[in-house]
Amino acid sequence: MRTFSLKCKVITPLFMGGANQQAELRTQSINGLLRWWFRIAGGSIEDEKRLFGWAGEKSNQGLVRIFIKGFDELQKNKFSKDFDNEGRVRQDKGINYIGFSLDQRFNEKQDKPRREYIKENQTFEISISFHPKANEEDIKKFFCALWFAFNLGNFGSRSRRGFGSIRIKEIKIKKIKEDGKEDYEDITNNCYGLNFVPSGDLGTWINNNLNEIKKILNQPRKDIPNLFDNFEIYQIQKDNFSNWKNWIAQVQEGRQGKYLKNSWGGNNVSNWKDLLDFMGFLLMAYRSYGPPDYDNAKKILQGIRVNDPTFERAIFGIPLNFYFSSLNRGSMVHLKLGNDNLRRASPLMIKIIQSESGYEGLFIVMKSTFMPVNSRLVFSNVIVNLTEDPENTENIWQALDGFMESLERHNLIDKIYPKEV
Repeated sequence: MRTFSLKCKVITPLFMGGANQQAELRTQSINGLLRWWFRIAGGSIEDEKRLFGWAGEKSNQGLVRIFIKGFDELQKNKFSKDFDNEGRVRQDKGINYIGFSLDQRFNEKQDKPRREYIKENQTFEISISFHPKANEEDIKKFFCALWFAFNLGNFGSRSRRGFGSIRIKEIKIKKIKEDGKEDYEDITNNCYGLNFVPSGDLGTWINNNLNEIKKILNQPRKDIPNLFDNFEIYQIQKDNFSNWKNWIAQVQEGRQGKYLKNSWGGNNVSNWKDLLDFMGFLLMAYRSYGPPDYDNAKKILQGIRVNDPTFERAIFGIPLNFYFSSLNRGSMVHLKLGNDNLRRASPLMIKIIQSESGYEGLFIVMKSTFMPVNSRLVFSNVIVNLTEDPENTENIWQALDGFMESLERHNLIDKIYPKEV
């Protein structure tokens, strides 16, 4: 039996928990995320059943066992938004925007639910054991999913918005020495051809690892979108972060509104929280009072007829909430299939990664089929569209593409995958 020991570090607040939402590390959650990455990165259905198990006909338990060590010692806390001196939620903080559901208070003194989380800058261990039937190819394929989950993915609630980032600091494989005693060999920098600790140029490190993974997981399925078909990674250019002032003047030109998000309350991007706050602000500011969504939503709530109403920014994830203080009412854009409301995770993910040179922020774009066949978008009982030309499926991404292009134009981000030749 092959056994590996992983030393892990929590980078951003981790909201993983049970039914009562108490913070805890759960092997089921970790295993589920590994399985998801394995699927979309090109792992075959046969290999998935073999590695992770199967609950259908001819069920099997899988070849991998995951155990977490040291989680009882991890410190926890209640998430808090940033408030001003009068106890009001700060409107210029991006972390309040991306973490809105984690602290439901609108005033610091309110008694409303706050999610418990596992605090950052703590370490724990994961032990991974493979059944004797697992061969070298099985183990290699599993570590591809592991690389994705920890180096580009996040864990727990609000994972697509940068929370729940965990770094693997060390991977060791258990060896039995000639005298029969156990020993561990460090394979962190060459774990079946993959390097788990960022070193040197971040873009080069990512490209090298992803190119290796594409050689190993090369059996994409017809029924599951292949991640590598439409997958891009952008890195925040920390030296140019002050360009946001020129950027916002351009993207918000002509917009008006009492609560227009046109000012960032930070002044640096040196640590994980700065970066998360900054990236959240960029997303918040781009969507704030954005046409045509804002105007169409207000008219519909006022009972004004709108021909083929468009909600472009629903592409960032559904459901999408609108509230108008002037009307004292609001509603949500829902994705409906029959009578059921569905969720659609955002195709834009925020990732905070810790490299040897410090913290880095990544925007990860993962495009795939956005809506199931025969589904529809509904706002306040009105069917709405993602684009003015709903028959053109390429056009549905225009708001997301516009966001990335605007940031590139102002040198706030740089595309690092796929690497331009």
